[in-house]
Amino acid sequence: MMGGWLLPFFVLLTLLAVRMARRIQSPPRELEPFQRIPRQVGWALETGQPLHLALGSGGLIGNETALTLSGGRILGPLAQDSAAGEVFPFVTVADPVALLYARHVLQDACQRQGIPSALPLDRVWWAGASPMAYAAGLTLLLGTQPMATNIMSGLFREEAVLAGEIGQRYGARSIFAMPDPSGAAVLWSFDPALAVGEEAFVASSQREIPGRPSALLLTHDLIRWLLIVLLLITALGFVLRG
Repeated sequence: MMGGWLLPFFVLLTLLAVRMARRIQSPPRELEPFQRIPRQVGWALETGQPLHLALGSGGLIGNETALTLSGGRILGPLAQDSAAGEVFPFVTVADPVALLYARHVLQDACQRQGIPSALPLDRVWWAGASPMAYAAGLTLLLGTQPMATNIMSGLFREEAVLAGEIGQRYGARSIFAMPDPSGAAVLWSFDPALAVGEEAFVASSQREIPGRPSALLLTHDLIRWLLIVLLLITALGFVLRG
């Protein structure tokens, strides 16, 4: 009997959270990793050292698509802001389709900024197909090319510690957004303020108004609190019946 009303009630809570998220003007919390990205773009333009964005060992076809696109939300604004000073970021991928996607985003950023020259082909790296090979490719890039900032967002697990460690060893500032908890666990010691889980999906896209709170993040938070309230009400109901 309980299962019969749980699903409609959950749907109602979700719709209520979406409606409330549209009305709230200030976010319930702020995610520090995404706030640091504009400052790091400015640092890269000032020093002439590019940023690096690692999209993880996932691809754009299959179950890992959402994890890869979590980094794709960072790539669009990052590419356009960096192209303004022609300090193009490096992007590393582990999937051929993701490589074409990253190259298209960077070329589109050049066109939007009115840059006549073509994008350098070496700015998008296919670092390796397997997770360990991909991590090894990241360490090679970060160890040979000076980077202002090392941004990692996508599918990463325990092998992420290699890229995180080598980036900091060579002076790159670190920004991590980890949808997979196992990747977040190994990188927490490098940056305790990293974005974890669904937080990695709420980076500002090119279509969002700068400074406006993300409706996606607000919806996630509201659903989380509404579910907590639901669990407390359910537990209280069992106690009263017992």
